[in-house]
Amino acid sequence: MRAYCGIQPFRSAVAAAWLGLAVGMLGCQQGAAPEGELAVTFTEEAPAEDYAAANPLSENEFDSGVVTTAGELPAKPVKGQGATIRGAGRPLAPRDAELDEEMAEELEELDDDSELADIPEPKVGTPEYLLRQIAVLKATPTNIIRQPIPGKPGEFEAQKLTPEQAAKELQRRLHVTIDLAMQVIATTKDQPKQQQLFNNAVHYLTDARKQLAIAGESDQGQLLADDAAALFKRDKTSFAAVQSALKVVQLAQAQAEAHGRKDPRWGSAFAKQARLFTEQFPQETNLAAMNLLTAGRICEQLDLTNDALQCYTAVEERYPGTPFADTTTGVLRRMRLPGQKLTEFGGSTLEGGFISIDQFAGHPVLIAFWSANSQNFQTDLPVIEAALAKHSARGLMVIGVNMDKDQGTVDRFVEQHSLTWQTIFHSPPESRGVHSPLARHYGVTSVPMYWLVDSRGTVVAAPFDVQQLDAVLSKTPTNKTPTKSAQR
Repeated sequence: MRAYCGIQPFRSAVAAAWLGLAVGMLGCQQGAAPEGELAVTFTEEAPAEDYAAANPLSENEFDSGVVTTAGELPAKPVKGQGATIRGAGRPLAPRDAELDEEMAEELEELDDDSELADIPEPKVGTPEYLLRQIAVLKATPTNIIRQPIPGKPGEFEAQKLTPEQAAKELQRRLHVTIDLAMQVIATTKDQPKQQQLFNNAVHYLTDARKQLAIAGESDQGQLLADDAAALFKRDKTSFAAVQSALKVVQLAQAQAEAHGRKDPRWGSAFAKQARLFTEQFPQETNLAAMNLLTAGRICEQLDLTNDALQCYTAVEERYPGTPFADTTTGVLRRMRLPGQKLTEFGGSTLEGGFISIDQFAGHPVLIAFWSANSQNFQTDLPVIEAALAKHSARGLMVIGVNMDKDQGTVDRFVEQHSLTWQTIFHSPPESRGVHSPLARHYGVTSVPMYWLVDSRGTVVAAPFDVQQLDAVLSKTPTNKTPTKSAQR
């Protein structure tokens, strides 16, 4: 028998996508996970290299324009509605006198350049004071702490921490932040005039929970979801409800970025969260659209075509006539290519000529969007060259679409790697890189990207996994008479 905990009330709201997949990830399972669910928890740090591998663009390639989500805040239930932030309704732990004293000393030592220097010092113990303590924790470096000097009462010296010690210090501060924020919430939750203080406390609370969950504390992920559920139940239109739900989306995004390469279901969970946020908070056009665009892009990188298509389509349908919808126009045009004839494809070449896809009629064609600085593209080159050699009888051709800005860089790369295929590259600088007409028309935002077009001119896949090139071509008929117009 399996039991879900905590997040159940939010099933009808933003956190519904956690159920089945992410609830298991949040560590609230008992027994084995049913087939199709993922029984893992936030037990490992999010490796930065995993996300770097999913985003191979360098500065010389082009700015991918990846949209990131942002947000803050949750709240307490109105009387009679029965929703509570976990811990807000129970007795608080005794205040730590030593911590108060330490914080007071740190407040006194803030120099004139500190971002807090212009804020009047509030009375000790007030919500304003507690929030300022949190601000101090966030403003001071985590790799340096003050230690008492032996034999010199009241004097301290700075001690630099190792990376491991700094990570533990950050974790400690996040837990202190949660404790302080909960105290503020407890004293302001029923005070309309202190709503801003309440919102600030909830921002700190949910952000700390999110960071701890990303670092591996699964219970904090569950508590974050519980807080968001309570706030949605209290008032789904409130600023606090929106922002706490957004933190849940951000947590899903962080896990997708860190672990999606190892298990793409993290990407699917993020996509579901983004779509649910859109459904539950229709008034939040900017936040919802940004979430959908980010989820769509990450799902594309993880080869989750259906999830990406659903996110982009949601933007197109919900926000027509907006810059967000304009962003998806090219992407959706590309994603809808498979099974269709490729007719709008051509451009100027490095040599100053012009080619179009109709010149390659009768040939299977691999289209490669690439950049000289893409390590993944360089890794793929031997695969492409081997396929060209093996399948010459089938008339395999390659069209390159370069995404660099500097022609010298492209020329050197072509010469160094002895590329034999034609490459589309525009002479006007304003038509290079991210402004490449083909990239803009088809919403290409990362490289390398490959498409496969069959000998009839029909798109087989876009994107296409180049590692499958030999296997796919081996199943196609042989073309022994390649057309002259396709030759270089």
